[in-house]
Amino acid sequence: MALDARKSVSVLGERILASLPGLTRFVRRRMGPELRARESASDIVQSTYRELLRTGSTFEQRGDESLQRWLRGAAEHKLRNRARHWRAARRAGAPAGEGAPPEPVAPAAGGPEHEAELAEEAGRLEAAFRALTPEQRRVLIRSQIDGLSHAELARELDRTPEAARKLVARALARLATLLAPATDQ
Repeated sequence: MALDARKSVSVLGERILASLPGLTRFVRRRMGPELRARESASDIVQSTYRELLRTGSTFEQRGDESLQRWLRGAAEHKLRNRARHWRAARRAGAPAGEGAPPEPVAPAAGGPEHEAELAEEAGRLEAAFRALTPEQRRVLIRSQIDGLSHAELARELDRTPEAARKLVARALARLATLLAPATDQ
């Protein structure tokens, strides 16, 4: 990948990360009660971002308005797909209570408390990413954002594809651990 393309993807990733609170509010407002009972808005947003960052180079940057339309369209698509998935599971006989516990419904207007909660969530994500080692950040950026395969990453790191796969898996596991809610014990 050329240096300009890497910089473009990195800038796009930063712009997407900055839009996290707004897209989370958008998803919370659009989630139906059945989907809300099975998945959290945060999980849907994270899944949407992961897909967008993998295909981010196809986005033509025409300003913030264009970016917001692109993000919201992708989130709407994700919401429809997840709702369709759970309806199919219900028809197939999956127990009604299976899935993630419902997330509290945010008020449509998004008051100051809600804004603070979203800012805190975005801060947690940013802090967790910064808490990774430089190597973990690099393999996540190169594999998850730049879209390198394990073989391509292995060549870049002068390792075997299996070693590259394990590095990515460990980095994702560490990020998940850092993002996991703390328990009061």
